[in-house]
Parts: sequence; C-alpha cells; structure tokens
Amino acid sequence: MPKGIVAAGDPRTVRAALEILEEGGNAFDALCAALLVAPLSEPMLTSLGGGGFLTAFSEGESRLYDFFVDVPPDRAETPDFFPIYVDFGTAVQEFHIGAASTAVPGLVAGIEAIHSDLGRLPMERIVAPAVRHARKGIVLSPLQASFVRLLEPILRSTPESAALFAPGGKLIDTETPYLNPDYAEFLERFAREGAECFYTGEIARAIDRFYRERGGSLRYEDLSSYRVHRRTPLTFDYRGYRCVTNPPPSAGGILITFTLRLLDEKPIDLHDPDGVIRFVEALAITGEFRSSHVDPRIHDPSLARILEDPRLMEHYRMGYRSRLNLWGNTTHISVYDAEGNAAAATTTNGEGSGIVVPGCGIMMNNMLGEEDLNPHGFFQWEAGVRLPSMMAPTIVLQRRRPHLVLGSAGSNRIRSAIVQTLLRHLGMEQPIDEAIAAPRIHFEKGEVFLEPGFDPEVAKRLNRRYKTTLFDEKSLFFGGVNAVTSRFAAGADPRRGGATGVAS
Repeated sequence: MPKGIVAAGDPRTVRAALEILEEGGNAFDALCAALLVAPLSEPMLTSLGGGGFLTAFSEGESRLYDFFVDVPPDRAETPDFFPIYVDFGTAVQEFHIGAASTAVPGLVAGIEAIHSDLGRLPMERIVAPAVRHARKGIVLSPLQASFVRLLEPILRSTPESAALFAPGGKLIDTETPYLNPDYAEFLERFAREGAECFYTGEIARAIDRFYRERGGSLRYEDLSSYRVHRRTPLTFDYRGYRCVTNPPPSAGGILITFTLRLLDEKPIDLHDPDGVIRFVEALAITGEFRSSHVDPRIHDPSLARILEDPRLMEHYRMGYRSRLNLWGNTTHISVYDAEGNAAAATTTNGEGSGIVVPGCGIMMNNMLGEEDLNPHGFFQWEAGVRLPSMMAPTIVLQRRRPHLVLGSAGSNRIRSAIVQTLLRHLGMEQPIDEAIAAPRIHFEKGEVFLEPGFDPEVAKRLNRRYKTTLFDEKSLFFGGVNAVTSRFAAGADPRRGGATGVAS
C-alpha cells in the first residue's frame, strides 16, 4: 500500500510532501513541509506572511485550524497604502498594497500548531526541503512565472521586494532561479526556536520598527497576541456522505452547505442543460442568502444554526424551484496517508503588500487592501477581528472515515468550484481528476461566467435571464481544486498548474 498521496499547486510543493511521507512522516508532517515550500514554488499565491485554514481528520476526529489574519488597530498617521493595476488581458484590475495593507499574519503560528498537535517528525526534518530549495534556488514553472509577470508592479514596489524577486533587475522566471537565503535562515531558526521567534522575539521587534518607519499599522503587540483558533468544523450530509468544512465566522463553508442543500432534493447532472440551469439558479439563491444572512461583520459561530431552520430553508427552496476578483491568488494542498489521516489546507497572501520582512525573506500580505475582504470599505474593520474568508478546505467522510480530501483557490469562485467537484464526483460518480478538469460555471452579482465545454443550449438559455460571459478556454478565474481520495486517486487543477504524487 502507498504511504500517502498528495495534490497541490506545483510539482515541487508535492515532492516536498512526498519526501516527508517516504521518510515516515504522517499526512500532517507532509502538509507542513509542503506549506513551507509553496512560498518558493508558488511565490505569488502564498507566503508565511499570510494565513489560511486546515481541516484535519485524525484518530476518528475532525478538527479545524483557523490561522487566518487579524486586523490591527489603524495606527498609521500617514498610511503607506496605494493602488496598483494589473492587466489580465481581458480586464485591468486594481489592487491596494503598501505597509498599511498588511494584516497580522497567522501562517507561521498555524504550521507550529498543526505540527505540535498532529505531527510526528522533528521540525528540523520538516523544514529541510524548503531550506534546500531556498539556498539552491527554484526555477519557476511557466505558469508560476506568468503569475510573477502579472504582479510585477507589486514586486518592484519596494527596494527589498525588487532585490528578492528581480535580482539584478531581472524578474525570477523559468530561467532566472528564485534564491532566498534569508528564508532558509529563518526556517532553521523557526525549527530551533518555534513560532515565538516570529511573534515575540527579535524578528517581531524588527517588524514593529519596520512598519513604524514605512507607514504601516502592524506592531509588536499585534504579533505577540496572535492566536491560532481551533474550531469545531461545520458538518453536513450530502447523498449519504458527511462533509466536514470551514465553519463561521468564515463564510465559505456555510455557503457551500447552503448550495448543496438546495440541490439535494433531486440528483443533478452537469452534462444536461437542465442540470446546469438548476445549478446556476442554486448559486443565485445562495447569493441572496449571503446578502440577507451572512454579514461578514458578524463574527458569530452560532450562525451555522441558521441552516437548521426548516422554514428558512423551505423559503429559499421555493424561490429556487420557481426560477468578482479576477485573480483569487490562493493555493490548496490535500494529503491522505496510509494510517487514515487526512489534511486539507488552503492558504493565501493576497497579492502581497510589497513589504519583505528584513532578514527573513518573507513577503507580507495585503489583506487590508483586498476588496473582497473589505466589502464595506478599507479600514472599516474593528481592531482585533479575524478577517472572514471564502476558503473552505473540506474532507468528505464515508462510514466515519475519509473518502475525499479537497479544497480550492479562487476567491469567490472557491465555493462554486468545490460544489461542482462534489456534484461531479459524489453525485455523478466521475473520477476525481475528471471532476476537477471538467468545465466550470460561476454566478456572481447577476452575471454568469462559463467555461467552454457545456452544451451550447446552456449559454442560450442563461442569456435570456442573466448577463452571460463565455470564456474562450479554461481559466484560473474558475479556481484551482486539488484533491485526493482514500483509494489513492488524485486530481490537480490544470487551470493553475496543479500536480499530484504518491509516496511508496
């Protein structure tokens, strides 16, 4: 029997996890190693300066680790906060970066918490693949290099960032390797001293000084008070399976649950135009539900109880029966091992703030400059709030054991990508790789977005009711699902250069 199976956003990320599995580590050891390599192999999608979530299954128990970012007090008298513009070809998108765009990062603390609670190998071994890559250098895949080119304005926005991502003036790419010796030094220190070195030690004080000088709000006290939240996951049943996902206060899991409950009355076939229309209407009703009941400013874990109100669900089902951020730079890792452990982790750094921590080689997040995370305007959150998220790492159980481990990148498309994968794999019984590669559809703010591959009748019928945008080819806009199964099958999203591997 294989020792484990991995699906992630880049082959180097996958190989780091496989290396740890083959040396006797479990799924959580492997996941931590992959989380540390991903900032090198997928530098525009994640960083230790960001945050994320893990849904875990171990020894018969499901648990959720929330290590997303917190809002610091708005302290900067002259905030370093400004827009940059990224040309995606079909549209130009505005992002906000600078020191004042950085929220309190949680990924370093999250990795330590996961490893301490669930890991087995020593941290010195876990960091080894990333340390090796950081010193030797990584030549990016063509897709990852294209992401670097897209976000070049961010990478050249500060001298520290330009020195790291454009050494000698040339961007890292498929020929110019990405070297980050400061990151290697930080990881070795992290292995010796733990997350305290980042949150309460010398590095924390250096971050405090740096952000004071640069017009940011992040301070030593914000770092020292950061905590990983261990939450009870949100669970729901679908077609005889038990799904385990991210609970409130994040919105992704509850919206996935709501959509699938609308669709659970009758099997749905996404090969059939009628099935696609039903799915789009379910997404539209979910949008109405989100607007009416899922206020991101309300951080109340009891929000999940709203789904248990039969009158409310019937109201939305009656409505159902009667009738965007282009980038979404996130990455997901799924791991399953021979002992039955399952790990699904989704992380992000926003687009990156342009601020690189001195001596650490870590690009800090720009979550306070993300419109999706600040729907009521920038700098409107109360200090200390953990930002909401659409990230929804998910584990599907069958007979109380993991059956499917998955998650997605893609901002607001995360939920539609996950739901479609679940519909295709669990409901239509497509192999997981085919379910991920199949064409996708997304509904948002009265507009339908459609990949090629659907019956032509679908677009005609949708266009009678909604503005419909047809894509010429499959696009990273529609997310990036990476998944593994307990039968050691895997699928990685071709839209974002995903990869899979098996540890023997």
